[in-house]
Amino acid sequence: MNNNISSKIKALVFCRVSSKEQEDTGYSLDSQEKLLTEYAGKYDYKIAKVYRISESASGKQVRKTFIEALQFATKNKVDVILCEKIDRLTRNLKDAATVDDWVKEDTKRAVHFVKENFTLNQQTRAHDNLVWDMKVAIARFYTNNLSEEVKKGQVEKLAQGWLPTKPPLGYKTTGDKGHKIHVVDEEVAPFMRKMFEWYATGNYSIARVEKGLFEAGMRTRSGKKLGMSRIHVLLQDPFYYGKIRWMDKLYAGKHEPLIAKDVFDKVQILIRRKTLAPHLMKHNALFKSKVFCENCGGMMTWYEKKGHWYGHCNNHGEYAKCSKKVCMRQEAVEEQITGVFDIIAPKNEEVLAAITQILKDKHKDMANNRESDIKRFNTLLANVQVQKDRLYEAKLNKEVPVDYVERKLSELTTEEETIENSLVSIRDKSDEHQAAGIAVHELAFRCKDIYEAGDIDNKRLLLSQLFTNLLQNGREIKKEYTNAASFLMEWMPKLNTDYELQKSEQIKGKDVVLSTSSPIWLGGQDLNLRPSG
Repeated sequence: MNNNISSKIKALVFCRVSSKEQEDTGYSLDSQEKLLTEYAGKYDYKIAKVYRISESASGKQVRKTFIEALQFATKNKVDVILCEKIDRLTRNLKDAATVDDWVKEDTKRAVHFVKENFTLNQQTRAHDNLVWDMKVAIARFYTNNLSEEVKKGQVEKLAQGWLPTKPPLGYKTTGDKGHKIHVVDEEVAPFMRKMFEWYATGNYSIARVEKGLFEAGMRTRSGKKLGMSRIHVLLQDPFYYGKIRWMDKLYAGKHEPLIAKDVFDKVQILIRRKTLAPHLMKHNALFKSKVFCENCGGMMTWYEKKGHWYGHCNNHGEYAKCSKKVCMRQEAVEEQITGVFDIIAPKNEEVLAAITQILKDKHKDMANNRESDIKRFNTLLANVQVQKDRLYEAKLNKEVPVDYVERKLSELTTEEETIENSLVSIRDKSDEHQAAGIAVHELAFRCKDIYEAGDIDNKRLLLSQLFTNLLQNGREIKKEYTNAASFLMEWMPKLNTDYELQKSEQIKGKDVVLSTSSPIWLGGQDLNLRPSG
């Protein structure tokens, strides 16, 4: 090392840690800076600038800072770079060649690796240059090997059903090192559920979801809104319904889902829709994006004139012009739609109370059967997990061929996922099924009042619970119903008729007569009638 150095020579300090472990074991940025500052003082160098790269920096950030440091040194005539060790400055041949070129451009330039007592400059001997090349190669090997080990750990974590990185909003990490898992963050999770539920109605744009979450109290760590681009990404993350997407593949997750898969699927359809209507709300017509022409398939477009809304098909689709194009006032469409409310509603509160009691009685037996099924599936699940643990152990001990272990693990993971889905299905068909049944009848009973008292957004939300599609045929509006509304259209007229017969004939045992009128719903079969909102 050349010790005959002028006190006027400027130096640049370069500090870097690559992992949290390095910081914890004495390789912190502060300790590196202190070492290099003392070294600079010893040789009377003037420190021009200090660069610090933390363990959280990405590969691109590291290289960007590295290039910035060399550019600063060149521009400001800094001839010396001080670094703790070679692998603190570079871990690849490309950057090593860049450093080599920078040094050889000027005889005054040098890079000092203090802990290794090694200096790279134009006077470095061939033997020392070989040492430099070897240490760069070793640093490169360390990086590549570390990358392979990280990938192995990630694959193992995924096989166990856990995400090998930070979870999305609504979840938090818990557990000790090497055994960290993701659990629901009760403070944030309700906002994420609302985000999916709102968007699934079809009445919310991303911008409106952003505004709604902010008004509901959702804040980022900096106290700002959750941005639209972030919401757009979160709405497409399968993690929320129990899957893990990693390297474009889906894996079964063991974390608790926040939403049902059918809600997620509905959101994906809406978020990929070709029509921009829900995103560009120039005006808020009641039936905007809800009515289509049966003849040409075009969506009805709405415009306001003299205080009234008018709609007609937009002439897009199979035909250049629709031969059955008819303009309708909003009130005419509304009249045909709202006529459904009286059909699906229980006749009075006595009928509603009777239906509620029947549903509660019917589901007592179902609850007992459910508990028995849950125990059985939990036993099967435990057996599968024991088998997987044995295979993992056999794999680590190299007791069986790797390809056999991977094949069996794949089979067991599929079986595990099937059992877990069965458990979810059993739970969904019990208390939630009963609660949904009661809620559907209560909604039907109050449907007319809700509609008449609601604003445009609430009316649109109510319509989305009743109709999957509305088709214009001339001046007629044809209706396609949701499962819940279709059930009510068929059975409520019968229930109301039975109630009138009981009342007029003064027959006792009202519950028995009403229950036999609707064996499908009241018998507890799953028609997937849960309200999507």
